[in-house]
Amino acid sequence: MNIERILFATDFSATSKKAMGLARNLKDKLGAELVVLHVFDQEAFDMPLPYGMMPGAATWSADHVHKVKEHARESLDDVRLELGEIDGHFVEGNPGHAIVEYAEKCNADMIIMGTHGYKGFRRVLMGSVAEYVLRHTKRVVITVKGDEE
Repeated sequence: MNIERILFATDFSATSKKAMGLARNLKDKLGAELVVLHVFDQEAFDMPLPYGMMPGAATWSADHVHKVKEHARESLDDVRLELGEIDGHFVEGNPGHAIVEYAEKCNADMIIMGTHGYKGFRRVLMGSVAEYVLRHTKRVVITVKGDEE
């Protein structure tokens, strides 16, 4: 199998930082092109009822989301520079779906991403982006597990 393009998906966590090191090393060893992707999940910032109904909540929420989104764009630029001014892409949507779709779109041969390794109720509550990607792509997927909490 010839790996020509690697997609590194990041959420800027410590786990993603570990995965970034692997992505950099494989890029260098394989002579592959490296592309970085960050998926901004707007739904993660939705306010549950009744908080979203409070006066001023919508304005506060929109301002907060805008600030977080801008910080994510800056963080993506930092990652791109750290990896050698590679292509970086910022998309919005469901992270698992967006990673699988983007890997197809950019014709990646491999996806590298971190996994937080949630178990039990926390996994049920938060889901698993890495598991979704593993189940729904035909590409090679390498996950890097984070340190135990």
